[in-house]
Amino acid sequence: MSRHNYHRRKKKNKNRTAEVLAAVIAVLTVACAYAGKVNPLSFFPAPFMALAFMPMLIVSLVALAIALLWRRWIAVLVIVASLVFSLPIITMFVPINNEENRPARPVDKSMTLKVMTYNVLGFNFTESDLTAQPSASMQLILDANPDVVLMQEGGAAGFDLTELPSVEPFREQILKRYPYYYNSDDGLNILSKYPFTAHSLGDRLYARSPRGYNREQTSYLARAFDLQLPSGKQLRLVDFRLQSYHLSFAKNMSMRVSPDVKPSRLERMRRSFALRGANADTLRHLLDQCPPNVIVCGDMNDITASHVYRVICGDDFHDAWCDAGNGYAYTYNRHGLKFRIDHILYRGGMRPFEAERIEDGSSDHYPLMVTFDLDIN
Repeated sequence: MSRHNYHRRKKKNKNRTAEVLAAVIAVLTVACAYAGKVNPLSFFPAPFMALAFMPMLIVSLVALAIALLWRRWIAVLVIVASLVFSLPIITMFVPINNEENRPARPVDKSMTLKVMTYNVLGFNFTESDLTAQPSASMQLILDANPDVVLMQEGGAAGFDLTELPSVEPFREQILKRYPYYYNSDDGLNILSKYPFTAHSLGDRLYARSPRGYNREQTSYLARAFDLQLPSGKQLRLVDFRLQSYHLSFAKNMSMRVSPDVKPSRLERMRRSFALRGANADTLRHLLDQCPPNVIVCGDMNDITASHVYRVICGDDFHDAWCDAGNGYAYTYNRHGLKFRIDHILYRGGMRPFEAERIEDGSSDHYPLMVTFDLDIN
């Protein structure tokens, strides 16, 4: 074989290898992008694939850069095609709302409502090094000054919200700023500048603890608050928390039946995906019975475009971060899982014009805060 033919064949093999790798990356990227359309009960890897979408997107972009550098044009075309096909999902994860396409600020500020959702981790009641200190999460809330704060894991050990050890130093400030609040042992608490009435939204659901643990776990929680606005109109707020991944259980020895018996992290995640699917069906059914104007806030424990997210949103709810936020905003900040699992959804006569993820506090979550322009009947 001549040297010319040898190099020609070698180049052809390199091109073929690049094309095959590009095709594999492209297929995986698209599959992960739309894995949320698949019910985990039908195909258990689907939710894991949905979680892998952002890492796959990064792999795709790196592969695209390499293919461009090496001038492997077919590989470039394949990867670009997959990115274009995945663009609707990419913009859900990383919305870009600049001043040109973001809704204008309303002139009448009395017709706006600033809403925060925040899993406050019981204001660190179980963390001995933090429970006696003034809560950084409560300080964050007071500094941000939302009109309404919908909390998850906001209570602990039967304490009134304002009397938790880390919150008590702020009690006077809280009651002055938020004269209306709701306290519950299930942790779905609210601080509000406006009066409201609270309603249960379905029954609290429990799940049998994973093998190796010794207590029942709350799987589904939801509560509705009908807010009386200064305009005299009413707006329903829904606060919820769905099945957790239980990634921190392994650290808490008091929860284990035996120090040596615990399910793997993978098994805990697999189980949580299945339970959250049932949670989502329950919540969606109850949301269908709510008034037209609703803001839904909470710890979904699942990501944008997941099966759970799609079930809850249905065809009528919009994601406030997608419509008014900017960039990739993860809200969970532990275990290296930087995903947005806290969401603010809405439907009816309102529109978000400002959204913020606040990277502070002492919880394992960061809060989301959205300001709405209200135009409700």
